[in-house]
Amino acid sequence: METLFEIDLTKILKPYADKGLWVALYPDYKKVAGYGKTLKEALSEAKKNKVSKPFVIQAFSDYSGFAPIN
Repeated sequence: METLFEIDLTKILKPYADKGLWVALYPDYKKVAGYGKTLKEALSEAKKNKVSKPFVIQAFSDYSGFAPIN
């Protein structure tokens, strides 16, 4: 059974939200491994930082219309 936990990414994503950038985070969700205007750019930066499986999200200033897909 998988354990669910809550992570507040507000502070870490805030600098990228106004531009709607893609952000790749380290697996512990504590630091940015890469970012870019496209998903490909964010993943490329993460790869340069030796993060093979980052958590990736597009940063927005408002997520009220966001529906995550699992």
